[in-house]
Amino acid sequence: MSDPADPSKETPEESGDQSPTLRSDENEFAEQIEFGHDAPVIEETEVSAELDEEIEDEDEDDEDEDDEQEEDDQDEDEDDVEEDDEYEDEDEDEVEDEEFEELAADQDESAEEGADEPEPAEPPLVAAAAEIPAVRVNTTATDFAPAWATRRAHAEGIRCQDAAGHAWVDALAGRASAVGLGCNAIGDAIRQTADAYVGDASAVREIADDEQTELAAALQQVLQSAGNQNAITADSCLLFSDADLATEAMVTFARTRNAETSYRTIALAGSDHGRTALCRSASGQPALHQGFGPMVAGFDHVKPNDLKALEAAIDESTAAVLLSPVDLSNAARPLDGDYLSKVRRICDQRDLMLLIDESRLCFGASGSCFSFTSLCDIPVDGIVISAGLFGGLPGGLLIASQRLTGHSVQQSANYPMQRNVVLAMLDELSRLGLPHSVNESAQNFAVALAEAIAGFEFIRDIHVTGMTIGIETDLAATEIVGVAARNGLRIEPAGETSIRLQPPIHFSDADRDALLERLVETMQAMEQSATE
Repeated sequence: MSDPADPSKETPEESGDQSPTLRSDENEFAEQIEFGHDAPVIEETEVSAELDEEIEDEDEDDEDEDDEQEEDDQDEDEDDVEEDDEYEDEDEDEVEDEEFEELAADQDESAEEGADEPEPAEPPLVAAAAEIPAVRVNTTATDFAPAWATRRAHAEGIRCQDAAGHAWVDALAGRASAVGLGCNAIGDAIRQTADAYVGDASAVREIADDEQTELAAALQQVLQSAGNQNAITADSCLLFSDADLATEAMVTFARTRNAETSYRTIALAGSDHGRTALCRSASGQPALHQGFGPMVAGFDHVKPNDLKALEAAIDESTAAVLLSPVDLSNAARPLDGDYLSKVRRICDQRDLMLLIDESRLCFGASGSCFSFTSLCDIPVDGIVISAGLFGGLPGGLLIASQRLTGHSVQQSANYPMQRNVVLAMLDELSRLGLPHSVNESAQNFAVALAEAIAGFEFIRDIHVTGMTIGIETDLAATEIVGVAARNGLRIEPAGETSIRLQPPIHFSDADRDALLERLVETMQAMEQSATE
């Protein structure tokens, strides 16, 4: 029997981007075999035969020429012989091509027959009474690579269709777009920017002041409409081409604020802040450190919600505390509100920067612009946001107070594509009255979800932070994800035995019903497999 999934191993979503999930070339090849896309074989032997007949006719015509053209005829005959040799070589190449294509087709058929053969069934692991371990059930979809990961033929809301015509429900669509997939305003922003921004990307161009402040003004308007203007003094707004770069910049500001005396950052054990060298060092997962040599110095990690451990780790060299309010790698558990409040008080007492990383939490998912404000109403010195704002493109925003950056910094025109997409997204949120209207819909969805899956005995707990939902189970998370993929549902592991959902903050009743239906079907399949 294979062991349950190792939570220390990186999952597909932890390897990049925001975007929804990249696939290796190996997975792309497997998909082509699975869906049976064989390249058409071009028959060329008949064409070659016709060419040979034309050549023979030309030879006969050459022999009937007058004797006065004998010397010219001999030259033409020599040329014809050379052409015959060339056509014969082409005929041989065509025969070889046909043989290769027939062999490739046979291999494709063999691969498809092998893919249809189920894996040998494994007996379920008997759970102990006191401590229930993860149970690996009998499935054959542990390494599923969905076709829409890079090729979506159509998408709307949380439902999409891949290039092979298969229908999917994307329960993680909120990470790409806060208002759902297929938003016309976002598509228009991308197309218009692509039409206008064609030229030398390395050329120096003048950036108008209004280009730099437009994004900051739009963001400030959304913060005020959602009642989050006190969450952070948005003196600085910096746009980056990647969320990890925004996190690096936030930590760098804290480290260099008093570089001669304080540079260390305290983060949480189990946290995940990205994949660059600095972001890996800031992360509290050993799997993100292994195999990369020495980490960037200046990071300490303490247990979440342990205030005494945090206070013990602070010394004169400490510059900042870096937190993610929801631990997506641990059943999407949120931090305690009281803990956050006391961390803010300690930072004020010790002159430390309180930094928040919400790069993988959908913007507005909690009914506020930021998820941490739904847990505790405190101000922070810097925050990184990304998920839900960039329409699936890579990008990150750092919003910071002047206390962190030292002076007001506006940097948004360097990446026109990301800038225009974020502006379009903020405008769409304002038009829909979001995010402050999310609370009621998020509560209704959480109740409906709990009622739908409460009857399954292997469900242990549900953690809800707005539209960020973690589901704890007694089964291996990778098995649940695999079965869900077979049912056309996209979810991701959130630890060894937990899964997570991050739908958009705006999606229709039909989308909600489709998601719940696919989730229930997945749980029913898991229950049946576990009892066999």
